[in-house]
Amino acid sequence: MSIKNKMIITKRVEIKENISKMESLEEIHKEEYLRLKDKLKTLTTDDIYNKIETAKILNTINQKKLYILDGYKNFYSFLAGFKIAKSQAYKYIKIVSGVEKGIIDYNFIASNGIEKTIKQLESSNIIKKSNQNPIKPLRFQLKRQDSYDFYKSNAKFTGFLLDKLFSDEKEMIKKIMKEYKALKG
Repeated sequence: MSIKNKMIITKRVEIKENISKMESLEEIHKEEYLRLKDKLKTLTTDDIYNKIETAKILNTINQKKLYILDGYKNFYSFLAGFKIAKSQAYKYIKIVSGVEKGIIDYNFIASNGIEKTIKQLESSNIIKKSNQNPIKPLRFQLKRQDSYDFYKSNAKFTGFLLDKLFSDEKEMIKKIMKEYKALKG
């Protein structure tokens, strides 16, 4: 008999064996998920306590002006040396001042997080709300360099112009939109 004509007989697998293998695989995945979830909880808890400790340290350094001992002229220069964002540092300082005033406690921060704590302090008018505009900036590209130069040098006017056109001249916008769509296609 040649090698070509030999048949290989494979063992037939019973359905019960497949089911038990699938169940054991599912159990392995479930155990892995639970282990990873516990690790994530530990890490996030540790992270929030690290942030609280960082907040205390930054507040002390800022209040006592200890950054001068290292040759920094201001707190912002100190933050840049440690690659800490200025907005992040000031959020931390606001939180510590809220704790010092007795408005919030560290348990509240640990259970709710930094952002929710800041929102709580802002809503209770303890700290000033950010002056940052909540509307995201608009980005678009112009076709001509001269129009780009004009609008770039008059950015606030451009914002005013677009708001004014939208609120008072909607018919003109519709007319221009029709013209644009006709040119486009």
